[in-house]
Parts: sequence; C-alpha cells; structure tokens
Amino acid sequence: MGEWQWITINNRLKEGIALINHLSTKKFQLLLSHIINSPTDDYFTDSERQKLLETLKLDQNQLQLLLQSIVYIYNQSQRVLLKPTDLQKQLLDVVGFRQEKAEIFINEWSEEAKKELGDFENRRRLVDMQWELNLLVGSDLGSKLAIPSARIELDLAEVSSEKEDKVVLELGEDDLQQLYNTLEVIQLKLDNISKT
Repeated sequence: MGEWQWITINNRLKEGIALINHLSTKKFQLLLSHIINSPTDDYFTDSERQKLLETLKLDQNQLQLLLQSIVYIYNQSQRVLLKPTDLQKQLLDVVGFRQEKAEIFINEWSEEAKKELGDFENRRRLVDMQWELNLLVGSDLGSKLAIPSARIELDLAEVSSEKEDKVVLELGEDDLQQLYNTLEVIQLKLDNISKT
C-alpha cells in the first residue's frame, strides 16, 4: 500500500477484525461510541466488562482482543488525514471490515473529526497575504527608542463559498519570532512526511 499504509495488520489483529465483523451492527456501534467517548484509557469498568462478556458471549481473551482491536484501529485512523470515502475504502480493502462495519466506523470517525477539527465545510483557505514592517521611533534628549513590529494581513475565503474575510495580525519582535519558529516546525514535519 506504500504511502497509504496507515495500519499494520498482523494475525492477532485479523482475529480481532473477525470478532468485529461477527458483532451485530448495533453492538459494534455502541462499543465504538463508548470507546471514543470514554474519558479514560480503561474504557470499561470491571462490571461493564462482565456485562459485555455475558452479552457478547465471548471469553475474557476474546473480549480483550475485540476491544484492543477496535481501540487500535480507531487510534491509527486518528493519525492520518484521509477523506472519509478514502478511509472507508481502506477499511474495506486493507483492514477487512464488512461494509456495514466500515459505514458505522466512518460515521463515528467523521463526527469525532468534526468535533476535533471543526466542520470541514466551514474551513477557510488562504487567498492572499500582505505584510509590512513598522518601526516605532522616539527620542528623548539623546536616548533613542526603536521598536520593530510587523503587520500581517491574511485574506481568507471559505472553502464552500467565495465569502472572504481579512485577518490582521500585529506582532512584536517576540511574537514574530514565535510565529516563525512554529512555521519552521510545521515545514520540517511536512518535509519528513513527503520523504516517506
């Protein structure tokens, strides 16, 4: 799969996927939703695990494998940025989900992505940018004062429409240095991604 390889499938995970595919769609949806919305990494209390053992008719090892597989697949999917249709295709072709499980996964994944990243429809793109450097100078009988600042104006347009907004940033020297350092880190990460 090369550049699209976002998950490693081993024999143990294949067993977990078989358990996922064996679940009813409703039970899978409830498990996935519970895992995604769990405030802790334990996901289930001991009493909840006991109820799952009885309800799903699994032994302790199977339940553990089922839960680990769901958590692993979800966490791995959070580390890549794919269109929902591309991720669904990957879930079907690479992971081996049945169609209905892939659809449930994509619905839950998309809802969570909207919470985390905002609504994809309301994203903005950079249309234009202007900048200027200002120097505030003053003097008081021999002592000279020079304070540099930068003014950056970003023209942004909504992705889903042509509505444009302007964002103006007034940055002092320290703020400008912090912005520059952040952009450098982003560029390094982009360069590392494009090398793989």
